[in-house]
Amino acid sequence: MRRIGILMVLAAAGLWAQEGHEPKEAGHEAGGHEAAGHEGGDPFLAAKWVNFAILAAGLGYAAIKIGGPALKGQQQGILDQLGAAAKRAEAAAAEAAEIDRKVSNLGAEVELVRQKAAGEMEAEAKRIEAETAQMLEKVRASAEQEIVSAEKHARQQIKAAASALALELALKKLKSQVTPERQRALVAQFTTRLGEKH
Repeated sequence: MRRIGILMVLAAAGLWAQEGHEPKEAGHEAGGHEAAGHEGGDPFLAAKWVNFAILAAGLGYAAIKIGGPALKGQQQGILDQLGAAAKRAEAAAAEAAEIDRKVSNLGAEVELVRQKAAGEMEAEAKRIEAETAQMLEKVRASAEQEIVSAEKHARQQIKAAASALALELALKKLKSQVTPERQRALVAQFTTRLGEKH
């Protein structure tokens, strides 16, 4: 705002200097046509040039003093904005490069995950297979033990049944073969043997 005020003062000074010479010029116009004709030009031309020089110098001074720093400040602001834009562009380019790298590595990462999953699945399948084999072995061993136990029990039952049947057959045979006379003779023989031992 101060710069604009200085510029206005300089412009007003130039205009005031020009207006100060105009009344004289108008007064001389009436009586001095003849003199002007003799000289062949404007008698106030030098004053006009001086006014113009003062105005030009004031404007130049104002342009240098006010416009220069303003332009430098504007230029610096533009350079700062360009630098910031360049930094943002570099950051965006780096981010884009990082994204490209990640995307290019995505296929390899997916393949790595697939391989890892396949390895884990294979290991899990082997573990389940081993556990199943162990369980089947335990079931087989348990079944074999039960079969052996059932076989022993069945043999024992068969032996017991065979013994009972043999005893029953023997009793039947004895009953059929031993008559009451034979029975009395066996008892007598038995008692005789007992007497001999004592």
